[in-house]
Amino acid sequence: MILKSKDGILGIFVIGAKRTPFCKYGGSLRELPASHAFAAAAKDAIQSSRVDPNLIDCTIVGNINFLSQCDGGKTPRYCGIYSGVPIEKPALGVNRTCATGIQALISGGMEILTNSANLCLTGGSDIMSSLPMLVRNVRFGTSLGTPYLMEDHIKTPFLDTYTGTTLQKTAENIAKLYGITRKDVDEFTLKSHLKWKKAEESNTFEDEITKLKTVRNKKEHDVIKDELTNPEIKLEDLTASPSVSEDSIVTFNNSAAPADGAASILLASEEIVKMYNLNPMARITGWSCVGSDPYEGLGVVAAIKKLTKTVDFRMHDIDLFEINETFASQSLAVIKELDLDETKVNVNGGALAMGHPVSATGARMITHIVHQLRLHNLRTAIAASSCGGGQGVAVMLETI
Repeated sequence: MILKSKDGILGIFVIGAKRTPFCKYGGSLRELPASHAFAAAAKDAIQSSRVDPNLIDCTIVGNINFLSQCDGGKTPRYCGIYSGVPIEKPALGVNRTCATGIQALISGGMEILTNSANLCLTGGSDIMSSLPMLVRNVRFGTSLGTPYLMEDHIKTPFLDTYTGTTLQKTAENIAKLYGITRKDVDEFTLKSHLKWKKAEESNTFEDEITKLKTVRNKKEHDVIKDELTNPEIKLEDLTASPSVSEDSIVTFNNSAAPADGAASILLASEEIVKMYNLNPMARITGWSCVGSDPYEGLGVVAAIKKLTKTVDFRMHDIDLFEINETFASQSLAVIKELDLDETKVNVNGGALAMGHPVSATGARMITHIVHQLRLHNLRTAIAASSCGGGQGVAVMLETI
């Protein structure tokens, strides 16, 4: 979809965007409820936009792993309330697997397009550390002596019921199809870490991160920057990592690790921007959502192609790409298939370095690029992700 108003001006704007630090699984955010993590970033985004939170019309938040919260499916509702959105304003939770954070922004854009809202608080939040173990076939009783088998859906690869394979196997198949080697994926993973480290040392994330305090083991902790699983990882560490299965190039180190974090993006209509004389960070040019073959795992390719065709931009016209790094092989295949300039892709690292709190990653990517567009005086950027089950989502943003 391409977004234009009657006078040709694009009418949906990002007026605030913040995120929490992304913290490793079992790390500093593990005891913080997802709604509180989101609210911390959202309050910061609202304050930076200079908008009264009482004007916000709705909240749309991605929260896939809602079983990790005592509030369950009500988490998106409390994300809004804790952020200062009036109680009489509704909330919606969305789920599009790895692209959930992007879908939240798109759904917020739809609210504005249909005149259901002028201000919409969007984003995603996931505290994967608190996701419980799963035990099947015990609810209605079990046989004496039958052991309880606990399933860990965070760390254990499970078969997809449609494809009959795991996501890791899909990543392996992608590597074979595109001639991607173990050396390629390990080097790409290392680059992600090194780009993040360089950006962190130069305070690149300073304007987008919301600093917060958490309590862990009855002690208060300051959480002020991303908390990586392997901050000092070296190529030797990557090459020594065992494969997830025999003869596979996929390892837990060249795949995105589970993590905790939240990101919030405040959207405004053209009417509100003019009425309150706001200074938008970027405007939404358009978006695309596609279905693709679940066996292929490259829905993001079709999504980006459809988006650039719709908005009439060529790939080399785009200044920045944020493409979800669920697996290194998947990211490399996308770069090859779209013939992208790798120096424009995930310029400050991605999920391979920072981890992947599934509901929040898409919103983090958007938050990052709107700050980068402004910081480096660039014009256009795309955030995109493939989704489990064979989908792809992409959104394009432009500076004003």
